[in-house]
Amino acid sequence: MRKFLLHFLFWVIFFLMWNRIMYFYISNDLNRIYFSVLDVSMIMLAFYIIYLYIMPYYFKQKNIWVLLLSSLILIGLLSGLFSWMMWIFLQHNLVPIHFEVLWNYRDLQFNRFFIALVGILGGCFVKLAIDRLEAGKRIEVMEKEKSVAELNYLKAQLNPHFLFNSLNSLYAQMEIGSADAKGTLSSLADMLRYQLYECNSDFIPVEKELAYLKNYFNLQRIRRDNCKTELALDETQNNFLIAPLLLIPFMENAFKYVSDGDETGNFIKANISFKANKLIFNCINTIDETGLSLLPANDKGIGLMNVQKRLELIYKNRYCLQAGIVNKQYEVILTIDLK
Repeated sequence: MRKFLLHFLFWVIFFLMWNRIMYFYISNDLNRIYFSVLDVSMIMLAFYIIYLYIMPYYFKQKNIWVLLLSSLILIGLLSGLFSWMMWIFLQHNLVPIHFEVLWNYRDLQFNRFFIALVGILGGCFVKLAIDRLEAGKRIEVMEKEKSVAELNYLKAQLNPHFLFNSLNSLYAQMEIGSADAKGTLSSLADMLRYQLYECNSDFIPVEKELAYLKNYFNLQRIRRDNCKTELALDETQNNFLIAPLLLIPFMENAFKYVSDGDETGNFIKANISFKANKLIFNCINTIDETGLSLLPANDKGIGLMNVQKRLELIYKNRYCLQAGIVNKQYEVILTIDLK
């Protein structure tokens, strides 16, 4: 119903404009309405035949010659039909003509030909424009569905290497009777619970995401004896919501590529703060020659492709991501407007 009303409103406005613009020189109101009705009805007929039948067939077959031939046949049929109708009206004086214009049958045919052409071109352009918009929406939906599928896959999997290392660390702590073993087991259980059950929504409370990051950070730092690690979290989150598992790839990369030399000052520093409605994530780590060699030559960050795609889909025009290497230190600065 809404679409019908939009079409109806468009043609009413189009008729009024056509009536005033194309036949401004006709002083007789009846004649002006008569010619406008014939013109607009012909344009509408050509428009909807192209829009509803010929263009959809063209989209399926992708044959430009069929489209051109069909359009020419349609122009010929419509111009012939309406020329004959107008000739009948003029011959029998069904509508009195009150302006001095000499019409013959050829003039009518040429006139109707161009009027039909207007409708056909209008139908083609409108259908092409709508198809382009719908194609863009379909692509956007597909991208979002792909992003959701990737996120679901990320939620469903647990990095076996990380799990193996965490269990080894837990075993070593239990062997020596460390009091930290209980905390390690609790952190690992919290991470599993969060990843498998709590982050099934599109958005979650930001404090849950930060608790997950903190548990991950604490578990990873256990096996990094020669690396100084530091994590600072702002406790004033103001009930913000955030897309789940969005920040963890940066933390994973920091521990994966951090330098491991005995003579260098290895460190990982991460900071998450809030300013106004924005989350500001900053992570910096040292990188040795081995880590540098693993970086793609044209990559401005480590493993940022999927994260940046998710950011673009979820926080389009509401985020700023900067990443790069300076003096063998890799730094990520991500700002997200969470409002």
